[in-house]
Amino acid sequence: MRFLGTIAAWTATLFLASPAFGWNATGHRIIAAIAYQRLTPQVRAVVDDLLRKHPDYALMARDAPADPAGRARAVFIAASVWPDVIKGDPRFWDNTRADAKPTPPVAGFPDMKRHTDWHYYDTPYAPDGAHTEKAQSPSALTELPRLLKELATELDQAAAYDLPWIEHLAGDVHQPLHCISRFLKSGGSKGDAGGNLVFLAPRGNLHGLWDGAAGSDPTDAYITRFATEATAEHPEPDRIDKHPKHWIAEGADLARTRVYTFGLENGTREHPIHLPDSYLETARGVAQCQVALAGYRLAAVLNDRLRRKSMATSVAAANSPYF
Repeated sequence: MRFLGTIAAWTATLFLASPAFGWNATGHRIIAAIAYQRLTPQVRAVVDDLLRKHPDYALMARDAPADPAGRARAVFIAASVWPDVIKGDPRFWDNTRADAKPTPPVAGFPDMKRHTDWHYYDTPYAPDGAHTEKAQSPSALTELPRLLKELATELDQAAAYDLPWIEHLAGDVHQPLHCISRFLKSGGSKGDAGGNLVFLAPRGNLHGLWDGAAGSDPTDAYITRFATEATAEHPEPDRIDKHPKHWIAEGADLARTRVYTFGLENGTREHPIHLPDSYLETARGVAQCQVALAGYRLAAVLNDRLRRKSMATSVAAANSPYF
């Protein structure tokens, strides 16, 4: 992969993400590719079956290859982006807006909410002692553990809806700016919304920079190459932390130590921050490590939560008169 060496080149290509998105589609797809490769064969079969039961399966499989194994992998990877896709889907409505009107129900979905507040947890951070606001619920801190807890016990239709959310939120909370909101005395009473309100020169914002730190090429060739390089550079640890609360705390710490390294500048529209090339190099290095770790952890929690369901499926198949 060729690293873009100037901030102008980076910002020209990467600041296309909407506010509050996690990793862009490329980042999420890399994480899913790493995780899918590490699912046990039994759990992979359960995951593939659940996604076939998702009401938007046809949408996820639209560009998938014809061979069954390649198709299943492609759908799992596409599913990781689905919670961002519905942010622009008119079938769904933004339940975080007071003036929003609910859209009609669609068969197979438990609700038609976009759940945009599930994607992050705003750990308050006040480096200059500014007044902070408590993070709101629901959030990634409440919803990701809930979804994981329910995954193994829900009926397949509900679990099929939950699975793309689990894939996506596990990725989101490994993007450091989805785990924090910085408050400054010079910034008024509100936080910076995970860097969305920190504007950079020549354009864009801090959150968008980090969303695109793993690249912006969504092709499978790039995804596979980046996943291979990231896992080679950052091998899977012997012990994998399976607790989302720990992941979020870790992300907030990364934000404090590796993201907000430019001092107490606000980065307003009128006076955006100019970041050096070395900052971008750091962001890319952190991103490579974080997407590898997210992939390992996603695989670990799915293998753990779906182990019993995979055993039940195997027993049912063994007792079937057709086998």
